[in-house]
Amino acid sequence: MALRFQFNERKGTEALAYITSRWPGISAFFASKVLFYAEKKHLNAYARPIVADTFVAMPNGPVPSTLYDFMRNRLGMAGDPEAVQGAIDCSQYPRMAARRDADMSALSDTDRACLDEAMEFCRSKGFGHLSSLTHQERAWADASSNGPMDYEKFIDEDNPHREQILEDAADFAAYGVL
Repeated sequence: MALRFQFNERKGTEALAYITSRWPGISAFFASKVLFYAEKKHLNAYARPIVADTFVAMPNGPVPSTLYDFMRNRLGMAGDPEAVQGAIDCSQYPRMAARRDADMSALSDTDRACLDEAMEFCRSKGFGHLSSLTHQERAWADASSNGPMDYEKFIDEDNPHREQILEDAADFAAYGVL
């Protein structure tokens, strides 16, 4: 059974505000890859994701499904569309801009550190190179085309704490803890 978490809309909105305030004009493609690599890093280190969105294996790499809708200004499924619109400007899709700074109380120090690391990693890559790198990720490669990716496969096979991380992650998923 695939490892799944409950999406946290507030953290997702604040993560996007955090990313867009630090990378003005970021595209939805790069924001999606930042979120993927930050989720992966955080899960491998702390046994929990940051936002817990459902990542989908799209042709150009992983895409966080709900947050991608937000990036496209499709807020019909948002619990608080005004909060999303107040945090990020998506009117120039595929480019985004921050409307305000992120509410740091929603993001832990480790969340921010992983987001920062992922932004640094992704900034130095071109579109094609970054897309190719994501295609080498087991979670993307093992998912069906346009299908959901399994969070268990975000955890590196060579992680010496893999079994403990899986056990802890299953507990976090069951109790909705982020």
